[in-house]
Formats: sequence, C-alpha cells, structure tokens
Amino acid sequence: MKINSQFTILIAGILCLPLLCMLVLPVYMYMTSSQRYLMQNYNEMRNVNLQNLSDNDWNEMKKHLENTPPNTQILIYYNDTAIISNMKEIKNGARLTSDNLFDFVRSTSGIFDYQFRAICFESNDSTGRDNNKGLVVSRYPIGGNKTKHKLPFFFLPMFLCLIAFESFTVIIVIKISKSISVSIQDLEKSMQKIADGELDTKIDIPKKGRRSNEITSLMENLERMRVSLKDNQERRTKFIMGISHDLRTPIALIKGYTEAITDGVVSDMDSIKKALYIIHSKTDQFENMINDLINYVKLSSTDWRKTLEPTSLEAVMNDYAKSLGLTADVYNRGIFTEVKIDPELKIPLDRNLFNRMLENLFSNALRYTKEGDSITVSGVQTKDDVRITVADTGCGIARKDLDHIYDLFYRGTSSRREKGFGIGLSVVKTIVDTMDWKIQVDSEEGEGTVFTIIIPLSQQNEKKALVQTV
Repeated sequence: MKINSQFTILIAGILCLPLLCMLVLPVYMYMTSSQRYLMQNYNEMRNVNLQNLSDNDWNEMKKHLENTPPNTQILIYYNDTAIISNMKEIKNGARLTSDNLFDFVRSTSGIFDYQFRAICFESNDSTGRDNNKGLVVSRYPIGGNKTKHKLPFFFLPMFLCLIAFESFTVIIVIKISKSISVSIQDLEKSMQKIADGELDTKIDIPKKGRRSNEITSLMENLERMRVSLKDNQERRTKFIMGISHDLRTPIALIKGYTEAITDGVVSDMDSIKKALYIIHSKTDQFENMINDLINYVKLSSTDWRKTLEPTSLEAVMNDYAKSLGLTADVYNRGIFTEVKIDPELKIPLDRNLFNRMLENLFSNALRYTKEGDSITVSGVQTKDDVRITVADTGCGIARKDLDHIYDLFYRGTSSRREKGFGIGLSVVKTIVDTMDWKIQVDSEEGEGTVFTIIIPLSQQNEKKALVQTV
C-alpha cells in the first residue's frame, strides 16, 4: 500500500473515530438507560389503557418517568394495579393490593432504599368517591447514590472508546513504520550492491500488494538503472575490445613498413614509394576510424536533439540524390533515385545527422555490391508516413546476421574482409530510435538488401510544436 494511502487512513481514523464515539456513546447510553425501558412500558400501557385514564393523567406519568434518575427502578401504582414498572419482581399491569405492595417494600427494604410520591389522577369511580390518588414508588440499592452509579455507567463506554482509538492509532503507526523501515532497508541493500559493482544480481522487487509503496517504486527504477549500467558496462567492454582489435591492423602495417624503411630492408626508390603509399592509405583508414568513433560518442549524447529544426524533407532528399550522380560514374554502379514528398512537408530534424544516416546506408550498399549492380535511394510519402528506402542488388545479408546487424562492432559474414569498425548501422539505429522513427530490413543472400526508414506523420506535428517552443 502507498505510504500516502497509509497516512490517509491514519488521519481519517484520528478524525472519524472520535466523531463516531460521539455518535455511538449517546445511542449506547439511551439503549441501556432505565428511562428507555420505562418509556417503552409507558407506551405499551397507554395503548392498553386498562384504567381508562385521561390524556392528562398519562402526560403526568410521562413527566415522572422522564425525570427519573438513571439506574433508578420505578413503579407507578394506581387502583390496585402496577400501571408501569421496571422492577423485575412486579410486571406491568400486575394486580396487587396496597397491603401486598407494602409487604413487598418491607421484604426488600434491606436491599433497596425506597421513596414514595403521590400522584393525582382525574378519574373517579362509579360511586362518586374520590379515588384518584396514585403512588410513585422509586428505589435504588442501599449504599449507592446517583453519582456513584452514574460515573461507571458514563465513563465505561468512554474508556472503551479511548482504548479502541489508541489501539487503532498505535497499530497503524507501527504498520506504517514497519512498511517504511523494511522498504528503506531493501532499498539500501540494493543500492549497496550496485555501489559495490554487483550488477549481475537482480534486485528483488516486492510484488504489488501490501508491501508495495513509493519506495518499492524507487526499487523498480533502481532495477532499470542496474540493467542500464550493466548494458553500458558490457558495451564499454565490447567497445574497448573492438577498438583494440580494429586499430591494431593499420597500426601494425604502419609500424612494419616504417621499420622496413628504417632498417634498409626496403631500399630502392620504387619499393619506398610503394611502402609510403601503403603507410599513407593506412593512416587515412586510421583517421577515418577515429572520426567514426568521435562521431559515435557525440551521437550518444542527447545535446544534438536541441539543434532540431523544421526542415523540408523533399529538399533534403533531392540534394542528397543530386550528390549521388558522380558516385555512379566512379564506382560503375547503377544508381537510381526517386523523391515523391510534398515540398510543404517539414520534419523536425538535424540535417547533418540525416545525411549521415543516408550516407551510412548508401556506403553499406556500395560496399556490398559489385560493378554492374544497382542501388536505389527513394523517399515516398503516404497518407500516414514517409518511407525512406535504400535498396541494392548486392550479396545480401545472411539470415543468422539479421538480428545483430545493429549491434555495435558487429560485422556480418559478408563484411569480414571489409575495413571499418562495424558501427555504421549502429549509428543509423541510434538516430532512428532517438527520433522515434522505425527501421526495417529485408534481405536475401545473393539477391540484395532493402533498408526502409519509416517516419510517422502523426508524431511530427507534436515534435514541431515542441521544437518551436524550445
């Protein structure tokens, strides 16, 4: 349960329980009061009205009943009848003579103190003799008084309510404290493991339920951070190993040829020129590799997203298509372009990164095709998206390599002898993912490869508004 919810329950209990006690206590006192039973007897006997008493007579009796102190037993006696009684020995409507009544009082006078009050009724008997005198008999146990009986009656429910309130508060506070304490301890242990470099141990996150709260939500974020750190650590290790492996080859060649020239192994001018040419080419390759690494590191930063500007996609594609004309003549490839995009359509993008993405895809197509093969670069707008396609008729990609072509430093079967780090497609995938675009690849060995970048138009208005706001 959320910590906020637990405190809400505690506060609600603190506020509601006293109010509930204030409501329950009067009800309890009424339900257990002697007046309630007397008034019930009063209503019952008035409905029966055995003595044919007038309304004034009944109202007079009601006043006596309402003024009766708590825990006091009362009997209203009239015309040899117990009209109303809450004494257990005498029932409502019981017939008894005055002698019987006083014998009963004498027999119980050792237990109870009695009080007698006269009450006058309007009724007269048939003889015309005045017989309208009644008697109110009240009693309470000897040795007790009204105050002593009233205090336990009133304070016992109050004491029970106080105990219930304090118990509720203590239990809730203990549960909240335990929940927070356990969650913090779990969080501390998990953070200590990460601080000690134990990234392989999965963080134990409590399942949704009684132990789940805001701190366990932090543990979920901590687990995602652990996975991210582990992935970054593996990528860094792979990154260093890839650099060490790929840089070793041109460095070894440069070192070997310079030592051959220095030691006089290569002495004639033609051999020296040939060696220097190889050294120069390997130096260029070495420089290109370092530039690729620098660009990849820059791309890993999110600062470049601040440079996004609404740009005409049709103009960018046309400019890139024009630059491919000379390439077709130099490499003897059939290069075709097609651009069918609304000139008014503007997409938030970084033009340099977009061109680099196209250049990486096109360079791959150029590298894995031979003379006479064709490469097609197209941009076509549909109702829902824009599809940028780079297709070739080259050697294709082996099926076992398709799932790994975007991995950093991964070089497929067809690219083992090619120079480079194998980060071109990783750069493309990074750009596409960062822009919330999609990329698809279809390839068959010996038939060629098609890369398709999908730019959803439904997201572009939101990005455009965000860019303009920034």
